[in-house]
Formats: sequence, structure tokens, C-alpha cells
Amino acid sequence: MSVGFATSKAEIDARAGEIARSFQAAFDNVATMQGFLARTVDQDLLSLGFTPDDIATLKTAFSDLSLLGRIWAGVEPLPEAKDFRVFVARLWGVGAY
Repeated sequence: MSVGFATSKAEIDARAGEIARSFQAAFDNVATMQGFLARTVDQDLLSLGFTPDDIATLKTAFSDLSLLGRIWAGVEPLPEAKDFRVFVARLWGVGAY
């Protein structure tokens, strides 16, 4: 008797599709947030309680994520190797880096 999910073609197909959809949805969400941050002046974020360092981290992280999304979509090339995790890691809290 096996414990847990049995591996099958259907399970692998479903999981692969789920991961691909999640990845695409994440880039859609990044574009939405980047658009918001790009049109929001720092003073508005300061008035919400963010510090200047918070704002710099937030805007840099989403700028990096947006660049990654444009590279993913083939809209922009990656001119040199870049670790996109540097500022994003400051946002994710608990997790491996």
C-alpha cells in the first residue's frame, strides 16, 4: 500500500499545467503592481507609513520582477547575468535564498 498521491500521467499533466498557469499569473500580478508603483509618487507611499528605504526596496524589487517578466515574454533581452532575487528576497520573508 502506498502512502500519499500515486504518480500518474494525469497527475503530472495537471501539476505541470498548474505550475505554468501560476507562473503566468504571477507575471500578470507583477505587471499590475509595477504599474501601480510606477504611477505612485513616493510621497503617497510615505503618507501610508512606508519609509524611504521601504519604498526603494519595493520599487526596486518590482522593477526587477517586471524586467524578468519582459525577458520571459521575449520583449527584452537580458544583456548580462542578473540575480533577480536580491531585492525580491527582502519582500518574501520566510523562505530559502
